[in-house]
Amino acid sequence: MSTRGARGVSLPGTDQMPPGPKRDVIIELHKLYRLADTPGVRSISTEVHKRDDLSATMNRDLVSQILSGRRWPTVKQLDSLVRVLASQAINSPGEDAESSRFITLWTAAEEPFLEAASETYLRDPIDRAFEEASASGDVTPIVVLAEKRPPETIVDILNKLKERSWVNFAKGLLEGLAERLEPSRVPALASLLPSLSGDGWFPADGGIFVGAFARVRSIFDVCHLADLMMRAGATGYAAILVRIVRDERPLAEIAELFVSLHKGGHGWKVGNTWNSDDVWPDSPNTVLLLIQEFLSLGCPEGVPILVARFGSGHSSKHRWDLYQLLGEKAMWDVREGMIQSLVEVVTEREVAEFVSIAASAGDEELSSRVIRGLVSFRSWGRASHFIQFLPPELEAIASESRKRGKGSP
Repeated sequence: MSTRGARGVSLPGTDQMPPGPKRDVIIELHKLYRLADTPGVRSISTEVHKRDDLSATMNRDLVSQILSGRRWPTVKQLDSLVRVLASQAINSPGEDAESSRFITLWTAAEEPFLEAASETYLRDPIDRAFEEASASGDVTPIVVLAEKRPPETIVDILNKLKERSWVNFAKGLLEGLAERLEPSRVPALASLLPSLSGDGWFPADGGIFVGAFARVRSIFDVCHLADLMMRAGATGYAAILVRIVRDERPLAEIAELFVSLHKGGHGWKVGNTWNSDDVWPDSPNTVLLLIQEFLSLGCPEGVPILVARFGSGHSSKHRWDLYQLLGEKAMWDVREGMIQSLVEVVTEREVAEFVSIAASAGDEELSSRVIRGLVSFRSWGRASHFIQFLPPELEAIASESRKRGKGSP
């Protein structure tokens, strides 16, 4: 260990600083220190502070730590210390010469560590991330690497995971990217993923990736991605976003997504699934809340579309229950819009089911109004198609209305 000599700081022992390039630097520093007549550490520190031409300042504790081998100096600290000692040493070749000599020694002492670091970082970064992940059981190193890479490189990473049958890491990578990637980067990556899962067992499908995005990201990000998917023509992925949000997220967010797509110019269709039987909620109470959300978001034009589509593919009893609920809530304008949609856009079979339920419930006035409106509004062929679905007691109303309103083609 180092000791305090009669004057100044002693050279550290090999137990504290073992033989090697770093010890060689300290040995040479102590030779210069002795040639300067071992000035006190306070004196050295004061001299360093006096000089404006030095690259680093040093207090007396730092000077002591460097000379005693307890602290390895930075190159700037070493330069400042050497220049002060060289200015006081006898037979010194000069500050610049000594500074140059010590910087060369310091660099040589650092090089083994720099070479080791370079060797580590020159290796394939994907392989390095794989090693770190496999050693820890944590996919994070792979996710951190992938999130900064282009889609093609991410696919290469997934292919390497597939070669190793690292299914959980592949799934974790997609989930991690779903949490981290900007929405603008998702469509390009999703478009490249289906080719990876053609055999059905590897979880690198674009739908899995987009579904994970819909579950974990803000509704703002989901709306942004849905808009991008629709603009790219990737309606299937947009439909996945709609289904996940509808099934797993709060009602207010469902409404926000629908309204966002509508205001983005995409209407109320997102792929084939938007109009399919399982897109719209079954519960009239849920639809009522959606209607209220649409109104609060400043999108009243969405209400008649929602009302018209609600019940499609399900029992028309749902549509009748909603009609009743709108009356209970005194939402007369919405209810009138529902009647208009029955007359103009709902399929003939579903309208026939609705008016039959209304008649059975004792609301013959509503049944007659819808029947007469539909027969008057739609073509002769569609009106004839509608009449075929009516029970006999209502068929007469439709036939009479058609005779009054239209002649045969």
